[in-house]
Amino acid sequence: MDERTGPVWARADRDLLEKWPKGPDGQPEQAAKLDIQWELDSMADITLSLLESCGIPAFKNGSLGKVLGGFASQGVELWVPASRLDEARALLQADVTPEDGAE
Repeated sequence: MDERTGPVWARADRDLLEKWPKGPDGQPEQAAKLDIQWELDSMADITLSLLESCGIPAFKNGSLGKVLGGFASQGVELWVPASRLDEARALLQADVTPEDGAE
């Protein structure tokens, strides 16, 4: 991989490459597929924001069934660093309940 270009997935977002964990050789860690989510209801973007807010770099890829309407009707793939995959899965499966007094 050319140091100037980085991995293909990082070309659109240079900040992501800076946040992405590096291996002992200084190269970006392998990405692992976390999930497939819908774009229609913005769930994929909400999930990416959640992961980022918890310090887990992530990106979406693909346009499974992309139509002219501008969204992927069959969803997009969400990717995280392989070393953070279990943590990201646990975060998405967490049972979140409001604190006492919160509605």
